[in-house]
Amino acid sequence: MPTKEDEEEEEPVVIRAQPVPHYGVPFKPQIPEARTVEICPFSFDSRDKERQLQKEKKIKELQKGEVPKFKALPLPHFDTINLPEKKVKNTTQIEPFCLETDRRGALKAQTWKHQLEEELKQQREAACFKARPNTVISQEPFVPKKEKKSVAEGLSGSLVQEPFQLATEKRAKERQELEKRMAEVEAQKVQQLEEARHQEEEQQREELARLRKELVHKANPIRKYQGVEVKSSDQPLTVPVSPKFSTRFHC
Repeated sequence: MPTKEDEEEEEPVVIRAQPVPHYGVPFKPQIPEARTVEICPFSFDSRDKERQLQKEKKIKELQKGEVPKFKALPLPHFDTINLPEKKVKNTTQIEPFCLETDRRGALKAQTWKHQLEEELKQQREAACFKARPNTVISQEPFVPKKEKKSVAEGLSGSLVQEPFQLATEKRAKERQELEKRMAEVEAQKVQQLEEARHQEEEQQREELARLRKELVHKANPIRKYQGVEVKSSDQPLTVPVSPKFSTRFHC
């Protein structure tokens, strides 16, 4: 159940803006004071007892509240029985419908009919013969034109042959020039390859000669040392003494 504290209207929260800082004064952060933690004794038993007391107090407050009154529903009258009104549903009405195939078929039939009418119209027009008007009798008669010949033809009585050039000769000449250029390019390539091969062989010969020269054994010259001077020894000669292997003389 709602308590009196919940029913009280909450006071609106007032939002206070921070003051605008002074730009001329340098900013100095406020260092919080260092607080030491104070150790206080505690007990779980006392805390549990306090929580139990608060719970019992809350239960008592709820029990003291207003108890809802029970109101029984009145008995129905069985003398008159009121049945619900019967709802009559209408039967399904048949409505015409149009399929997509029927629509496409009708459109195609109409197009085909129009094409057939056009073909029949063209056939009827082609079957109807109409002669063209005779315009030949109203035209001037044909008069051949006199050919104009040059003076040389008129004197000699023969035709002067004009210079001409066949396309086959032109193509053959162009082909010869192309083959000549291709032969020159091929010769240059062969010459370059031959020069590269000669250069590579020369490098191989020089490398082989250098290796052979390096592999030739060269004896070191005889070293000259200081002469050896033989000196006579100052030590006296060794006096031979028989060894004493017997143990009889060890007393």
